[in-house]
Amino acid sequence: MTQEQEATMLTDWNDIFCHEGYFETFASRYLREYPQDMLRLKREHTYKVLAHARTITAQERITGKEGRAALLAALYHDTGRFPQYVRWRTFSDAQSENHGYLGVHVVKKERFLSEEPEPVRKWALTAIALHNRYRLPALPEPFGTITHVVRDADKLDIMRVMAQHLSRPVPTRDVVLHVKDEPQAWSQALADKVLTGGVPGYTELRYVNDFRILLGSWIHDLHFASAKRTCADSGYLEVVLEGLPPAPALGPVKRYLLNVLSSARTCRG
Repeated sequence: MTQEQEATMLTDWNDIFCHEGYFETFASRYLREYPQDMLRLKREHTYKVLAHARTITAQERITGKEGRAALLAALYHDTGRFPQYVRWRTFSDAQSENHGYLGVHVVKKERFLSEEPEPVRKWALTAIALHNRYRLPALPEPFGTITHVVRDADKLDIMRVMAQHLSRPVPTRDVVLHVKDEPQAWSQALADKVLTGGVPGYTELRYVNDFRILLGSWIHDLHFASAKRTCADSGYLEVVLEGLPPAPALGPVKRYLLNVLSSARTCRG
């Protein structure tokens, strides 16, 4: 990239229209051959995550090369899901391969970022590789900020997807991570962990209600104040938590999470 081209890019850093075209061509190629609903879900999810990333970068004033890398990482963060599903017929990384790493491979193979400045490529690829980690390693800036944008944007849309799927009588099996659909069952140790401000991992889930509690705990795991406000204002976590059984033992964790959501509406950082 010439200095003139880079200057133009920085003037309009959030214009990634050509990249949206690259992604659409990539996704459509898979959907023509494998028109399953799960892959259509991932295409829709990608554009929702990009929209959330735009909101976060605007409200948190993340601009220039850093802002551009965040948007590009959001757009390409789940490209690994397409070959993953075609090869293994699952979105479970534990039963296939880490889709973050698969995404890095796809982006490099397709040369999606070949015309971007080297720092933008490095920052975006790091965020794609790490967006699905349970915990992030220590990252220098701006790697950390860019990765947090993608992680927050991703979680915000997963909340939407799960609010829809968990409202159905039998949630889509692959979406709920193969947990047991026992409407009156939950893991009390997991609920207790959330009550102390913890965020469980996927490996701790046994029941659909555990998954509901995990999603509620994500309000703690959102990095940016703007993302927390968006989460609280969306109402999706309330929908998820309403599905918990009316058991007295679940009352404390449900009230706790609803109070945290209420406080997040006025979160300023």
